[in-house]
Amino acid sequence: MLQEEIYQLGQFIPLHYHFQMLSDTARMAAFQAAIKQVVTAGHKVVDLGSGTGVMSFFAAKQGARVWAVDYNPALVAASRKFLRQNGVAQKVQVFEADATYWLPPEPVDIVICEMLHSALLREKQIQVIASFRDTHQAKFGTTPNFLPTATLLGVQPVWQSYNFNGYNTPVPLFQSAYAAHEDCCTSIDPIVYKAIDYDNVQADTFFAQVAFLIQQSTPINALRFITKNLLTADLETGQTIDWHSQHIVLPLPQPLELQAGQTLEVTFNYYPGDSIEVLTQTIQIHVAPTQLPH
Repeated sequence: MLQEEIYQLGQFIPLHYHFQMLSDTARMAAFQAAIKQVVTAGHKVVDLGSGTGVMSFFAAKQGARVWAVDYNPALVAASRKFLRQNGVAQKVQVFEADATYWLPPEPVDIVICEMLHSALLREKQIQVIASFRDTHQAKFGTTPNFLPTATLLGVQPVWQSYNFNGYNTPVPLFQSAYAAHEDCCTSIDPIVYKAIDYDNVQADTFFAQVAFLIQQSTPINALRFITKNLLTADLETGQTIDWHSQHIVLPLPQPLELQAGQTLEVTFNYYPGDSIEVLTQTIQIHVAPTQLPH
């Protein structure tokens, strides 16, 4: 694989960027709670795309034996040091390998894979899980449980302010899913365009065709992409532990003034792991006229 292809696939996220993930309290609390709920002593766990090793640490603290896999040699070295400093090095074995093709020496119970970019762009979450699941089944005759168990992808028309100190600059931007955004008006409800079940998913192009019936007149100038990850589910209570990736807000070529009764039709397509630019180039917008009553 060419070096530029590796970077394009998101394989080599530098260590200093991991501070953002480690300091994301919603992410960390959700994964820690989910791992505590499903991992018990004696479990064998694989952590695919293990990064700094924090998910492996959570699993090891539950008494699991863990294999951690990452393709970035700098992160492999760093995670080995961090895991040793945090007292779990004897429970976690770290491998430098492409998680898409790696298999453990024996069957495992649980697979953790947090290669979750917004809208499932950039990283190879689906490809890695699908490959591991299929090869694990072929070699060992069993399929492990996956964490997360599912991802829901939604899209929502919004009005986003792009005024930066008087300079109007419509650029793609990210938003926290856990904070209010006064510069973003959301008068239209989102629609789910894809539900991913990691027990059965295969890597394939996402084709989305959604229609929003406009209830009240509103301007829009962007689409907001929403990513909800269901980490675990309690089958008895039906309760889930969820984590939302950051929203991506992508500007439209031209602002629209939508009128009540009109229908906004949105289509786009992309392959999981594609760049934001690929998604942006496929977006098509059509406004259907107001349907007058008979």
